[in-house]
Amino acid sequence: MSERIKMTQGTGSTALHYEIIPVGNDWLILLTGGDAHIGCTAIGDDGRLCSYTPQSHKDDALAIPLAKKVSQTLTCVCTVVAGFHLDEITREEITAVVENADSGMIQVLKVIGEKMDQKK
Repeated sequence: MSERIKMTQGTGSTALHYEIIPVGNDWLILLTGGDAHIGCTAIGDDGRLCSYTPQSHKDDALAIPLAKKVSQTLTCVCTVVAGFHLDEITREEITAVVENADSGMIQVLKVIGEKMDQKK
């Protein structure tokens, strides 16, 4: 596989860690935080989407929007494997994770877009 791009959005217990891996013309994104695990896999293909979330997990809230947005915006296949867990998470911490995910999505789109432009 080609170059892996690592980035972190946020700080402390609510930080999200991204590993962005080019796979040919497609993209694999590992999105983790807190106690990392596999909580959802989402595949976007030009805006179409399929996903699987194991029972009792809520990581689809992180994986689905990212896979859909990357695939739609950059016209590619994007698979996101997400897992974030924080014991006894508070409402404030949930808000911080959501804000980190929103900001992270913007950064991921920028990084992948730049890499795709370099390939042209």
